[in-house]
Amino acid sequence: MFLITPDKQYLNESLESFLIRLGECNGFESFQLLSGALWEWLVDNDHRAAGALPRQLNQFNLYHAKHSSGFRVRAFELLDSLFDSDVRPLMSQALLRSTVTFSPNLTSVFRAGVHIPRCFIRSSHTPVCPKCLAESPYIRQYWHFQPYQSCHHHGVKLLFHCPSCKANLNYQESEQIEFCECGYDLRKAEIAEAAFEQVAISKLVADGEREKALSVTNWLGALLWYSRYKQSLIIKNELDEQDFSPAVQYFSNWPSSFCRDLEGVVQNAEMKLLKNFNHTRFSSVFGELLTSARKLPSKDLRQNFVLKAVIGFLYQLVRDNPKTMEANIADLRLTVLETAALLTTSTEQVYRLHEEGYLQSSRRLKLHSKLRSDDAVFFLRHVMELRWSGMASDYSTNDVYLPSW
Repeated sequence: MFLITPDKQYLNESLESFLIRLGECNGFESFQLLSGALWEWLVDNDHRAAGALPRQLNQFNLYHAKHSSGFRVRAFELLDSLFDSDVRPLMSQALLRSTVTFSPNLTSVFRAGVHIPRCFIRSSHTPVCPKCLAESPYIRQYWHFQPYQSCHHHGVKLLFHCPSCKANLNYQESEQIEFCECGYDLRKAEIAEAAFEQVAISKLVADGEREKALSVTNWLGALLWYSRYKQSLIIKNELDEQDFSPAVQYFSNWPSSFCRDLEGVVQNAEMKLLKNFNHTRFSSVFGELLTSARKLPSKDLRQNFVLKAVIGFLYQLVRDNPKTMEANIADLRLTVLETAALLTTSTEQVYRLHEEGYLQSSRRLKLHSKLRSDDAVFFLRHVMELRWSGMASDYSTNDVYLPSW
């Protein structure tokens, strides 16, 4: 058995789109028939790999596999050997499960050097750009990502619904790229111009910055942080997708826009107190400020500008509120995880710093007991002073302060 490769191959094409075009150029009327033929060939060559190959198009990609992910990779490798060229289209265009996580603890997928928060992947629909389809009939991978809502090539909004039958567009169900299930030609659809902010977000998602100061991965992390930080204020469309365009204005005025938000929190902090500051959790005043910015997905302050701004603000907060007889806002209590974020290190290193006496706990531990990651026992002032002492800098992630020996 061998497979004829489609005449044109595109680096930014989704795997599912490629499979639809693969079936067409090899004479299969549907993906169901194509996947059946591939499954039968795998049964004869590696039955364990065949068991990991799904028959549904919307479950075919590698990141959908769980316990069988290794066998599905083997299946993809075997199927790539069937093509009449040296290319490996299935593996190169697949979305892989990634070990990289985004704060607070969100999983991601990986493709072509980019880590994408899995919560950004559209699962029930895929919008299209009619003008792009008219130029080249294939589905772009970035159309699958929620922050991408307008075409950065043509400056128009993506088409989410069929103009004829009003159904949500989902090419993985219809197995048609240029047409809706009702038969409407999507290339002929009229589409509105997009706002500058939406196009700017789409450019970041597809290509990153022109100066490449931050990678696409780091910008996706920043957008993820923004979507959680401004969750109560973000407008959603009829498909429950967030409008990311206000992030352009917010990040254009960075970090002053962010600092104004935090200054408002500080001004109202004392009004919300139930206990003295030195008996109050940091999160009771600032929420998930530190934990949400800890990994986006990098801890390196040269890449994680959100965490850099958080640390810069807390630095000034401690400087403006020196130690006095009466506790103040610089005496809030940090958890192990928040301390790790402030020191740009791991929780394991925080435990080491505590064991070696660099970090003092605000309460005595019972014999043989260990701090939990959510125990608020370190004072903000003490942790910041430890950072000032040279334990941390903006030019290192400081994954290891103290060796384990």
